[in-house]
Amino acid sequence: MDSNLVSVFELVVIFTLVGAQVFDVYAVMVRAKVNVDGTTQVLAVANWIQYLARIMNMVSVFSISLLLESKISTIGVPAMFGYSMCLGLVMIALVCKFSFSGPVLKALQCIGFTPVFGAPGKKAYWWYVKFDFFSRLTWFSVLVSLFINIAIIMPFMLSVKYPEVRMTLAYTGQLLNFCASIIMFTYVDRVFFKALDAGNEFACARRIITGKLIAQVVLVFGVFCFYVVLGGE
Repeated sequence: MDSNLVSVFELVVIFTLVGAQVFDVYAVMVRAKVNVDGTTQVLAVANWIQYLARIMNMVSVFSISLLLESKISTIGVPAMFGYSMCLGLVMIALVCKFSFSGPVLKALQCIGFTPVFGAPGKKAYWWYVKFDFFSRLTWFSVLVSLFINIAIIMPFMLSVKYPEVRMTLAYTGQLLNFCASIIMFTYVDRVFFKALDAGNEFACARRIITGKLIAQVVLVFGVFCFYVVLGGE
């Protein structure tokens, strides 16, 4: 296959991974607007955005598997994850801190969500996030984000060096996803919905988003260490 075509395909995969990271954060922002918007249909919008993030992750995983098993990657799997994690960190910071990201997200909603959700699909749910690093919820959110992303990254990164156990690594990733789901449903979601009932949802959402940002920094550092120290190719 032509190397230029492969490079374009890899670039698309990287941007798909970045989009998934941004959508995952934006879904929390949308959830926090339920009481402000006055309709619980906003929760349906948030769930759809979060599900889109998962779909984008799975599309990326499929594409990276194809590149890895076909042995046609031009930059290597660790580099692809490294670029996506670094760019994702920058984009999450932009979404949280800079108002010009609001219209971009609103345009994406109008294209993708209006036909399904009507008026709620047109609204921009972006809001300025003040980070909260000193909450228990923040660090549970870190765990959830780490488990979800490591479940995606780890099987690929380690199978490059240990191809003989790649099936075991793949199912270990599923186990990490299971752990993330347990923490999400039994603690993070429970605390968030209690905050909705109490009218304290924005403070709660800030902590969840801060946890996702911290996890992103850890992932960037981890991929960098694998690539440089361990010589991931």
